[in-house]
Amino acid sequence: MGSLPSQTFPRDVLREGERLFDVSLWCLGRDVGHEGNLLLRHGLVRERIPVGQQGTSAYSGVLSGGGALTLWGFGALCRLCGEAVYVPRDGFAPLLVDEAGVRWPVFQAAGLGIPRPPSSLSECQAARAAVVALARWMAGYEEWVVSLAGSSWRHECLAARRKASPVPVEALASAWGRLAERVTALSTVVDDSSAPVAGA
Repeated sequence: MGSLPSQTFPRDVLREGERLFDVSLWCLGRDVGHEGNLLLRHGLVRERIPVGQQGTSAYSGVLSGGGALTLWGFGALCRLCGEAVYVPRDGFAPLLVDEAGVRWPVFQAAGLGIPRPPSSLSECQAARAAVVALARWMAGYEEWVVSLAGSSWRHECLAARRKASPVPVEALASAWGRLAERVTALSTVVDDSSAPVAGA
């Protein structure tokens, strides 16, 4: 079963996701300082870090089609398909979290316990579904930001970043949309490969 995660997410998909996620989380961090805090204006609920504690604030909201999303500077937690799937900023490879052992609220990745790779077909399906839901949320959020604040705001965000963006500002939303489509297509291929072969 050890090969399931790599079959679920080819390296190039994880690399692309990591690059996009790093840029987007940087931008979300800047959005906090925009007039009225764009994350709050978009409907997310903030859990502030207690004074003297290390970490990043948590922002929670809903995923389209059901499910819940929590965002931090270090990654995202998607609750859907009966699983809690953590997508880290570093590496982007989704991991499963046992929420029974988590003491909320969480402000550091270590607070999520020891997330583990998916080890069954249903867990791999949940991991793919989480990445698709996250990518679609990010695409929708980027479209919303540009419609509200204009592309000049995103240019300003990225100008403050040390590293160049892997995609132009105007293409960030569509890049997330393409990633969602790639993982959805991957899900179809993987699911079809488990179907019985005709005549076998």
